[in-house]
Amino acid sequence: MKHDLELKLQAWLDGELPAAEAEQLRRLTAADPEAARLLAELQNIKAAFLENEQTVAVPESRPFYWSKIERQIQREAAVRPSPALSWAERLRRWLAPLAGAAALAAVLLLALNQSAPQVLNQVSDMAEGLQTRTFRDNSAGINFVVFHETPQPSAARATAQPARIRNDGSSFVIEYE
Repeated sequence: MKHDLELKLQAWLDGELPAAEAEQLRRLTAADPEAARLLAELQNIKAAFLENEQTVAVPESRPFYWSKIERQIQREAAVRPSPALSWAERLRRWLAPLAGAAALAAVLLLALNQSAPQVLNQVSDMAEGLQTRTFRDNSAGINFVVFHETPQPSAARATAQPARIRNDGSSFVIEYE
């Protein structure tokens, strides 16, 4: 027997079906012996439940009974004192969020400090007529130093060619004449 038919038989027994469907199921149980057996079994189960069900009588009406329970719950909730916090617990409640904010600020500062490349462009006079330019990139670990003469206003010079180039792994130096 199909599950839907079993559910419809149970609904018919409980009086939950419209009259047209109830009549259809009555004719079905008269014609189908399996449906009639299931209906008889459901009727026996329902009768057994009704006969053996214990009824408990409450001395008050239902709304009054539940309102008494609700009032008792409210009374007990109002009487319960909140536990007193020790000074250490109060201090911890203030310091925990502050420590979190300080840690976040420290992480942000470190991240910003690491992300900005530190490039130094420094010009210095070595001797009269001679200057150096130093470029330093700390993130790459490179120093770049350029030696050159300061142009004299009276002398027209051609483009200077590098006289010496030196690379020692951490510094790269070009000297111009």
